[in-house]
Amino acid sequence: MSKPRTKIHQRQVKWDFPVEEIWSLLSSFGANKAWMPIKSCTIDGHGVGATRTVMARGDMTESASFAYETLEVLDDERHHISYRVQDEHREGLPVRGFFGNWKLESQGANSTLLTWWIDAEQVTPEAIPELIETLGPFMDKSLEGLKRALS
Repeated sequence: MSKPRTKIHQRQVKWDFPVEEIWSLLSSFGANKAWMPIKSCTIDGHGVGATRTVMARGDMTESASFAYETLEVLDDERHHISYRVQDEHREGLPVRGFFGNWKLESQGANSTLLTWWIDAEQVTPEAIPELIETLGPFMDKSLEGLKRALS
């Protein structure tokens, strides 16, 4: 049984693209380097259980940093993907059980509601504003990049 999680931040947009077009890019766990503001991404494995190592770009962080993420949910029918940032590589952060989640919902033939949220199994309430300050711009730039990649 999974632990309850606290939502830290969310972005939601409605785009004029068919759900399957967005899903084809979003569901490819290693394709994020084509649209996220990251320096590199390497993949080990395929499907649920695959891991990726993501190196942040210098303009997004004060120094080079890495995230090690494991794909936990890849639901083609519900257009839902979820990945866990491995805790042992996130020392110093006031969060444990840190997840990125995406959900696509068709709004008609050529329209999709995209929801991206970040949540965690443990987070100190006073840390949430600081996390949002970092995550908000990253999420905005990522969504801009994803939309450009789809255009």
